[in-house]
Amino acid sequence: MSPMAMDDSGDRFLQRVHRAADRVLGNSQAGREIGELCRDHSEARQSIMTDRASDALVVAVVGATGQGKSWLVRQMMRGGPVDAIRSGNSLEEATEKLTWIGPKPPADLDVRHERFVACDSGKMQSIGSPYLLVDAPGATDDRRAIASVAERALATASVLIMVIRRDQLRSQRVTGLAAASEGTVVIPVVNMTDRDDESLDTDVEALTARLRQTAPQSQIAPAVIVSDFEIDPRGEDEIGIKLAETLGRRIEEAVCESGGGDQRRSTRLSALDARFSAAVASVLQTELPELTGAVDRLNAEATRLPTEVAGTLLGGATPLRAAIRSRLRLSLLADTAAIWFPYRTILSLLNLTHGAWDRVLLSLSGSLPSLIGAVYAGARNVSDQRNADMDLRNGLRQRTAASVAERLEPMARRFRAELNKLRHGSIEIAPDVSQDVPVASLSGVESLQEASQNSFDRAIERGAPSVWFANMVGLLGTLLFWLLMTGPLVALYRGYFDASYSTMRDVLAVEGVAGDLEKFPRPDASMLFTSLMLSLLPTAIFSMLVLSWVQAKRRVDGIESTLRSEHDQLVEGLQKEGVLRLAWSDPLLADAEFLLSVGRSGRERR
Repeated sequence: MSPMAMDDSGDRFLQRVHRAADRVLGNSQAGREIGELCRDHSEARQSIMTDRASDALVVAVVGATGQGKSWLVRQMMRGGPVDAIRSGNSLEEATEKLTWIGPKPPADLDVRHERFVACDSGKMQSIGSPYLLVDAPGATDDRRAIASVAERALATASVLIMVIRRDQLRSQRVTGLAAASEGTVVIPVVNMTDRDDESLDTDVEALTARLRQTAPQSQIAPAVIVSDFEIDPRGEDEIGIKLAETLGRRIEEAVCESGGGDQRRSTRLSALDARFSAAVASVLQTELPELTGAVDRLNAEATRLPTEVAGTLLGGATPLRAAIRSRLRLSLLADTAAIWFPYRTILSLLNLTHGAWDRVLLSLSGSLPSLIGAVYAGARNVSDQRNADMDLRNGLRQRTAASVAERLEPMARRFRAELNKLRHGSIEIAPDVSQDVPVASLSGVESLQEASQNSFDRAIERGAPSVWFANMVGLLGTLLFWLLMTGPLVALYRGYFDASYSTMRDVLAVEGVAGDLEKFPRPDASMLFTSLMLSLLPTAIFSMLVLSWVQAKRRVDGIESTLRSEHDQLVEGLQKEGVLRLAWSDPLLADAEFLLSVGRSGRERR
């Protein structure tokens, strides 16, 4: 995504958060705090998006007051105007301003809070690319004016040199500074150490682990250890030169590993958004625990509801298994070529009368109860198929409306009561929403139905026998029928051909003599019917066995299990993509749910 697109997307997101907070929280304390967070977040995003250094890398030196930041800055610009970088609080103006150091000043220099010290790039420690060095005041200073200036460095820099004095390694202020710097390259510098300090390595490792845990999106480089030159025999100059060289190499390596400028900017924006979401969550949870709890419960139900309702799309076991069996039979019939006559015709009839096989023979014998039972069984199978189709296609909206009315409306009324209490100090529910208007509707039903039908078709296609099998049994069934019908047909056609030959011979031998038609065979209809039934019956039994094997319990169970598993994954995927979700009909509920989702994402990232 281009920087311009990222900026536009972030602006729209902030505007929506601010608008939702105004609508839901009004002029309450929480509403004002979230509004302020939105303004601060907008400024921080603008600082990241704005290239004030003209494509030069910005390296900021940050840390609490009195850690040795200014001393480190002077080591990075040896030969330059080091006198312009003063330590401590001897000059109040210097300690409360962000100091830029480099060959060119940054764009839009704010003289109220920033100053620029010109230093030729040849007199600055090389890091492999052009850069501006930033000396930030104490980022954890208790004075808000100084801390806010230091925060500018956190938002502007791509590389942070975090200076920590040895005796401050376990301080919680260091952890807070790391959280604010998430998304950047962070190089810890442990200052004023003693070579004989046996616990130094352990404390440094613990610091690095704590920084990586606090800022998982930051690139935490190995710490640089700086000896206390007051007790180290090498002296300040030698230690300073060694520090500058080590930092130069460390920065160059870290920048190469972190990728290009756009990638670093994207990472920092993502981290900044996460901190903003966490801050919104903190305000909602601290200032409005009851309202947050009400919306949380409402949102939890709204999250579960689409999954539960969509899960019923497949229906219960009986209609789903009926649908699977029906599709397996239809698949077998469709794969059987029409050339296999009359096996395919018998297969079609058995498909229509499926479920009544055990009563067919008795009904043919004239048993009225058996005949009624067969008709009832066939009608019941048609009903099962119709119920399956209803579950698969038409029943979801009605179940959704009923579930929403039953489970969400009481919670929605509770939410409005809490909101009324926040705004007016009253728990009474304002009649601002008509009872006839549904709280929410399930969106994405059409997509779910289409995807579910496609999943059903794929499951049947994988589980059904192959086309080769369908035509092989078709050939066997056809051969079985015609082998049984061969005797009567051969006898009938032989008599016909013999009579035809005899008649033609008499006509040709004696001119004017008509053929004797009495010689042609006159088969008895009952004989032909009996022969036909005796041939059809084994073929029908063979067809029944084929259908029984095709829709065997093991096959149906396997398809049902696969289908339910794929359907669950389908519903989960559609929910993650935001296709299958509850669309709130009440604007206040929609805004409250959005605010809570911002806070919830912040809590999850933390």
